[in-house]
Parts: sequence; C-alpha cells; structure tokens
Amino acid sequence: MASRWLSLFFRLLALAPALAHDTHLIAPALVTTAHNTTQLQCWNLTLPFVTSSVPGTIGSQSLSFLTRNLTYTVIPPRFDAGLHNAPVPQLVHFISGVAHVTLPQQPDGTGLWLVGGKAGLLFAVDTTGQGHVTQYPSDEVTVGIVAPFEGGVVPQHTVIKEGACQGMQTFV
Repeated sequence: MASRWLSLFFRLLALAPALAHDTHLIAPALVTTAHNTTQLQCWNLTLPFVTSSVPGTIGSQSLSFLTRNLTYTVIPPRFDAGLHNAPVPQLVHFISGVAHVTLPQQPDGTGLWLVGGKAGLLFAVDTTGQGHVTQYPSDEVTVGIVAPFEGGVVPQHTVIKEGACQGMQTFV
C-alpha cells in the first residue's frame, strides 16, 4: 500500500512543473539606451506559458502576444539591410536562414547571430537612436515573420542581463 502511495506521489511530483505554468519566454531584445544607442538585452517575459485549450493544440504550451499586421518576409541570399531602426516595436522570428545583427556604435562590434527556427527569435524595440545593422550572410533565402505589437505596447518583461542571452533562451 505504501509503495502505491509513493508511486502516486512521484507521478504527481513529475507533473508539478507542467501544472505550475512557470515557464517564461526568454529571448534577446534590441533596445534604445538613454544615450540614444541600440543595445542588446536578454529579456524574460513576465507572462508565463499556459496550457492551450485551442482545438488542435490542446494540452501544449502557448503564449499569446497582441500583434497587428503580421508580415511574412522572404529575404534574398547575402542581403545587407544596412543601418536602421525597428520601424515599430515588434517581434521578429526568423524561421529559416541566418541573420547577423551588429551594433556599429559599440567599439567591440557587439552582435547577435540568429539562426532560423527555435534560435531565430528577437524583440526589436529600438525605434529611435542610432540603430543596428542586419545582414543575411547565407547562400539561402532567410524567411522571417514580423509581428508589430498592437498599439506599440511591448509585452511586460524583466531584463535578465545586458547583452545577448547566450544559450538562456527558453524554447518550450
């Protein structure tokens, strides 16, 4: 009898993380500093993932953003987007290809490599200031989904650290 209760206890303990819904999205962000330069930060979104109740994804983990005018963009191989700012606060997700973002105003050449797929997520909110450079060095096209935040409202977050996330991203 004790063995059965112990077995049940360990099964419930294994479910605890899924029941707690305490997984948060961690991803890099391009932000404008008080000195009007673009800087990399590692963000942890405040809103946690929740268990989906939407048919087709019931039971999976999901996180919703209020966005508008989602754009599917196909970028040619070896494309140089030059120095620019994010036109509006937005979520950018490269689903294929490679993007290299650099901060030319940083003396150490600070940059970020985004590889299409799970590691291709970025929050671009540097709508003012000196901006960033984005280059697509691959011989293949890079496909990105750009989703401006509704009303320019950036999701609530905490800054985990200044700089890139360096392997800290959360991919549920």
